Amino acid sequence: FEFVFATLVDAMYDAPKASEFLGVILANIVLEEIVTLADVARLIREGGEEPGCLMETDIASDVLGTVFEVIKKEKGADVLNEMHKRTDIRVKDFLPPDPKKQAKLISFI
Repeated sequence: FEFVFATLVDAMYDAPKASEFLGVILANIVLEEIVTLADVARLIREGGEEPGCLMETDIASDVLGTVFEVIKKEKGADVLNEMHKRTDIRVKDFLPPDPKKQAKLISFI
């Protein structure tokens, strides 16, 4: 996973929806209980070419927002809320600097 996150910024130039595709994959891995939601958040938080650089862009928000959206769609809001409660994820920390790009995560705060 770390390699994927390390190359994600570059992949976004060739495939602008790469963060959303990654979010879908990660959500399904969480739903299959292969990786926890907390682990996914940690990977996003620490990921990037330089550790943590995804948090400085809207990429972290896109990935985590897509993970949340897929879990909510597949299992419902109650399951997502329960999964979120079992983690230390602070959604506000993942909001991108540009307020125009915060919409995906705002609904999960």
